[in-house]
Amino acid sequence: MRNEEVADLANFLRARLDEDDAAAGAANAGAPEDTTDLKARVLADVAAKRGVLRFVEQMQRNAEHDDFMVHGPARIVLSTMAFPLRHLAAAYPTHPDYQPEWQPNHEELKPDPRFSRTGRA
Repeated sequence: MRNEEVADLANFLRARLDEDDAAAGAANAGAPEDTTDLKARVLADVAAKRGVLRFVEQMQRNAEHDDFMVHGPARIVLSTMAFPLRHLAAAYPTHPDYQPEWQPNHEELKPDPRFSRTGRA
């Protein structure tokens, strides 16, 4: 994906989340509002997250495969999935099965100073 496309997608999703947050706030305040669109987005969100989990499950199956060309890449993919999955799980911190160690680790996002040089090496 082009960097522009990633930025566009991130901006789009951020705006949608802001809208959902505002709609949920209005609903909590008892504001009379048609929630049909919000319900549809929530259901679509659930379906999208299930799609991510289907991908993770497929990578888990592939990681157990005998062929290195299958299990090698799957293991690499799985090693990168913890961060986004922790963020998805963070929506449920009060659930009794939620584990405190699943809290997203924002330290992972700090730039590594070794890679922050300007110019060419």
